[in-house]
Amino acid sequence: MPRRVRATLPSVVLLTALLTAPVLTSCAGLRAADPTGADDARTGGGSTADVDARLAGAGVARDLVRVTDVDGFTVATQSVGVSGDDGFGAFLVGPDGAQLLLRTSRAADPTVVACDDLTDDGADTLRCGVEHEGVHVTLEGDGVDAATLRAAGAAVRVPSGRELAALVVDLPDLGDQPVERGDLPPGDGAPRNDVGEGG
Repeated sequence: MPRRVRATLPSVVLLTALLTAPVLTSCAGLRAADPTGADDARTGGGSTADVDARLAGAGVARDLVRVTDVDGFTVATQSVGVSGDDGFGAFLVGPDGAQLLLRTSRAADPTVVACDDLTDDGADTLRCGVEHEGVHVTLEGDGVDAATLRAAGAAVRVPSGRELAALVVDLPDLGDQPVERGDLPPGDGAPRNDVGEGG
């Protein structure tokens, strides 16, 4: 079957890459999604079809995309990608190298505590989870305090059309185009098993 290229979210924090990546102005201060759909033209970054194609090409389910508002933090748009099977993930970069990883999924992570129950224990790396309209969001902070992570959990929401277009701007626009394979010749599409000289 044709394979689709996926912009996979890195499993480790690459601080240098994040600090040099383009960033999206913090979601704080941007208007929330218009429930009437009036902003669905996504004039800030592309058409509905373009946004959908970029998400599909990355393997991200649109209904799993969530954002949060954290004062002083910006989204590194080059970090946006798929998390797990079809979830959304992105890094946010804050002052003094602080980082926050947001990931979404259809199932809750049983190893994380609810953000509301996160305690101020002084740990360097904190994790918590929150459910928003049936979507499970895991937040992981590096160099942030528990209060910041609790606030991030409380602020999780669906992005507006303009915000979504800006989030996916660095994702390749692959749409439904399959990846070409050099071992599939014309005809029935069966792989070539040619044996070269000496082998």
